[in-house]
Amino acid sequence: MYSHPHYFLSDHLRGVEQLSSLFLSEKSVRLAESGQLAEVNRWIALFHDIGKSHAFFQRYIQSPDSFQDPPALKSHALLSAVLLAVFLQEKGMDEFWRLLAFLVVKRHHGNLDDWLEELKRMGDEAKTLLKRQAEATDFSALSKQMACLGVGQEAIWTKEVWLAWIERFFAEARSLRRWIMKWNRSNDSLVPYLQLLFLFSLLIDADKSEVGILQKQSWSFSGRKDIPTDLILRYKQQQSWPKTTLNEWRERAFQEVDQAPIDLRHHVYSLNLPTGMGKTLAGLHFALRLRREIERRQRVTPRIIYSLPFLSIIDQTASVLKDVFAASGMQEDHQLWLAHHHLADMRYVTRQDEERYDADYEAAKLLVEGWHSELIVTTFVQLFETIFSHRNASLRKFHRLANSIILIDEVQAVPHRYWLAVRRLFAAMAEELGCYFIFSSATDPKWFPEAVSLVNESAYFQLLSRVTLHPDIDEPVEIEEFARQIEWDEEKTYLFILNTIESAKALYRAFLDEGVDEGDMTFLSTHIPPKERLRRIMAAKNGEYRIVVSTQLIEAGVDIDFDVVYRDFAPLDSIQQAAGRCNRHGQRGGKVHIIRLTDNKKRLYASYIYDAIRLDITQTLLKGKAKIEESEFLQLITAYFETLTARMSNNESERLLKGMMTLYFDGEETVDRLPVSRFRLIEGEGEKFNVFIELDEEASEVFREYEAILRISDRWERRKRFSDIKTRFFQYVIAIPARVDHQPPIVHGIGYVGRDSLSDFYDEALGYRTKSEGLIW
Repeated sequence: MYSHPHYFLSDHLRGVEQLSSLFLSEKSVRLAESGQLAEVNRWIALFHDIGKSHAFFQRYIQSPDSFQDPPALKSHALLSAVLLAVFLQEKGMDEFWRLLAFLVVKRHHGNLDDWLEELKRMGDEAKTLLKRQAEATDFSALSKQMACLGVGQEAIWTKEVWLAWIERFFAEARSLRRWIMKWNRSNDSLVPYLQLLFLFSLLIDADKSEVGILQKQSWSFSGRKDIPTDLILRYKQQQSWPKTTLNEWRERAFQEVDQAPIDLRHHVYSLNLPTGMGKTLAGLHFALRLRREIERRQRVTPRIIYSLPFLSIIDQTASVLKDVFAASGMQEDHQLWLAHHHLADMRYVTRQDEERYDADYEAAKLLVEGWHSELIVTTFVQLFETIFSHRNASLRKFHRLANSIILIDEVQAVPHRYWLAVRRLFAAMAEELGCYFIFSSATDPKWFPEAVSLVNESAYFQLLSRVTLHPDIDEPVEIEEFARQIEWDEEKTYLFILNTIESAKALYRAFLDEGVDEGDMTFLSTHIPPKERLRRIMAAKNGEYRIVVSTQLIEAGVDIDFDVVYRDFAPLDSIQQAAGRCNRHGQRGGKVHIIRLTDNKKRLYASYIYDAIRLDITQTLLKGKAKIEESEFLQLITAYFETLTARMSNNESERLLKGMMTLYFDGEETVDRLPVSRFRLIEGEGEKFNVFIELDEEASEVFREYEAILRISDRWERRKRFSDIKTRFFQYVIAIPARVDHQPPIVHGIGYVGRDSLSDFYDEALGYRTKSEGLIW
């Protein structure tokens, strides 16, 4: 009796039970009464694939290609879930825990749904299917296998018992639906949401890991490793940073963080410092100090999850971490730290007993996506769509958040429509899962009034005089007129940040019309492939370009420095981020000009991107001010966020919270309830599709490799081979609006601009041509 080809069902159930129990034992969580969580988790693991014991599945697993019966007959999750729900009733468990276990097992190969809807599906057709499966089960073989697991003494491995249990569950389904409806009306806690996600995560991670890793690897993937608490200190000791005033302030801030007292009763901390003040190293150092204290006092070892909003900042942070670990003589080891995002390489290297182990592709994918590491650098999308999610693939790593230290950089980038929901859920995670949070930003929105500040933030803002802000916002201006007004200083560098790609392109062209030397200027937007974008950023950083025209992509986290910055009107937090690109290292006086650009319909470009409330608050705060010094930034941004908090609508958060508290993971949104599946961290900009730009010889080579991979018949091998080229491939991929009026041909399911048609679709300076220029289709 098999669970997978050539692998006994009992061996798989034992492996999953051991792994899920191990994952749980690493943690110290509240969530339920002592022992109850462990018991429910154990029975979930032992029952999750019991349904595979029937003859239909056994025939299918031995010869999938020759299976001729209706596909539904080989299913197993529903049978397993029903049997578990009745078994737990026999054990005396109440409706809530039985239904949670039922949902976890029923959905362990899919996404979570509305738990009320799950019970509505329990009709005659489903009952008939389960009875056929029960009648086709070899109970003699099953009883022997379950005896290997120590549950063979249970008098439940008979056809009569199973048929009776199926009848009992379906007879009870209607009363269970009524119970859920009553529960939904009364529950006002997020704890059940966390309980379900935690148990679901333990099962699907253990299940996938047992099959994809435990059965294949000779080394222990589940072991934990130590990170020295003084890791950052060792790194700093080996640096030779120049003795500048700014570096002295950075060191002062670092020392303040190093001396900050730790009280484990406080679960939320803030690190609010001006841009360029070393928040990355200071934040990581505090996280390591906190980790040591939690380990010493609570006897659990927290993972550190460092979350950032943009891929470009992740690459920078990962590069710093590589140097930090190397400074302590620690070689590449993904059990120590890894970077995870949707374009991450599926490589996993670890070292044990002085031996290096390289996981194969499938195991590496599971290990990276499952956050099997001590320190994980990841994106906002990966973090927030793990805790606000119904998706199996995202939720698999949810249990890794328990007892973790979650460091969120550029915290103001989380959309304000979700602030209330995030605050409520983070508070529940701190209380129930033992999570700790560190918010790092130069524009802290003060989500948590109770957050313990790690530095005297006002002192650092008051010290600085790198930049003056000039709000030139009284009269809006069109792009061509603005370009004529610029008084260039040949000795200075300039950055122009605009709100839309088309307005940025228009300004670039207007500068050329005004006689700006094309060799002095470059352009940045997402219509330029990442490889070329990075080349231009590095060239500007090295002084090859005096003038950069860009969209907001350059605004946060990109270490680039200009004498003068012009920012098209935007919310104040975006303006302050833009100011962080001006005189970043404090070596000269910097000026940031705020302007209000309009299109030919006299509409502000800002209104196409940002909501009216944030723009109105910003205009009110800046109006009448001719000049604002950097020392005033903290007071200004504090007033901005206080006003925003008072004026913003919490409607979407409240509806999302209602969905979470009623375990409404998927379905239609209503006036008062939003399914968890509707959570979107990135606001929609309309449907887009990917386009590969064959920009150079390397692009041609990688596309040929891509075509060769597509010809591989085995889908697993195809996936593995594409993973090998994925990073290189996406260096040439951009996303364009689906409704753009100038679309490239679709080749192998992706837009394709080849070398021979490059000039038709791609402008060497401005990137993708969104409007056709004489091309006849």
